[in-house]
Amino acid sequence: MALPFLDPAAGIRWHRGISHSILVMVLAALVLARPLARRHVERGVTAREMGWMVFWAWSTHVLIDCLTTYGTQIFEPFSHERVAANLVFIVDPLVTLPLLVGLVLALRTDPLRFAKRRMMVCRGIGVSCLYLGFVLVMKFRAEENIAADLSNSHPEGVLVAVAPTSFNTILWRGLIETEGGYFLTYWSPFDSGEATYEFFPKTRELAREFEGEDALEALKWFSRGHWVAREGEDGKLVLIDMRFTEIRDPRSGRSQPIFQWHLDRDEEGEVRAPMLRPKGLDYPGAFALLWERIWGDQKDWDSLEEF
Repeated sequence: MALPFLDPAAGIRWHRGISHSILVMVLAALVLARPLARRHVERGVTAREMGWMVFWAWSTHVLIDCLTTYGTQIFEPFSHERVAANLVFIVDPLVTLPLLVGLVLALRTDPLRFAKRRMMVCRGIGVSCLYLGFVLVMKFRAEENIAADLSNSHPEGVLVAVAPTSFNTILWRGLIETEGGYFLTYWSPFDSGEATYEFFPKTRELAREFEGEDALEALKWFSRGHWVAREGEDGKLVLIDMRFTEIRDPRSGRSQPIFQWHLDRDEEGEVRAPMLRPKGLDYPGAFALLWERIWGDQKDWDSLEEF
């Protein structure tokens, strides 16, 4: 709710910030326990039970956030470190849908049938956990295969992240850092050919004008130092976070980064850094390419130009 009132730098630091911290979870449970229990006194709900409900509802939301690539500041205000397990894409329905279905079924059941309601919720949690177990196996295999090929293909590179591509956990993306830039490579259990690599130079000298500015420093922190700079078509500086997957757009014939910010100065010299999404993309075509690549077809996927 606060994001519309914050400047870009503050917004980056605030999102999934202190509101997602362990400290706030505990305080919220303590503060809200009695008021919420009084609202349900006719059902015999105690403050202790309501406090645990608040804590578990809040903490499971944060836990799911921690499984993504985005990063969550659970140790605020004592540490600004962002926890990101890189297990699932920022939005993964296969994690949340079983939980939602279990909750809806429980809410549609007679409140007096507590055992049945709990069983439905537990089944939803169980299905979600089984899926996450599968994801752990896939991540382990992806890291193992990408690291093994990297040692032969680009021994100078450092594997900094392995994460799933958009809306699936079959095709995985490896981010490799070198002194001058980043390599991207992909792995699917259905691959039969050799791994391919795309190189993205850092060209961070383009950002020299904004060195020391709060907006740029916030973006560096958010990206964990894994960013590249480009000059946009309008002459503005484009900063791209390399941790996040890109959209392969067959219409433009190029890869389009999802997390990109365009930096310039207003009339008063203040830095503006809005986050902009690529426009006019062929999303059906992009998902068709992704589907082909999941099943090991690399030809069209690799034919697109780098950003």
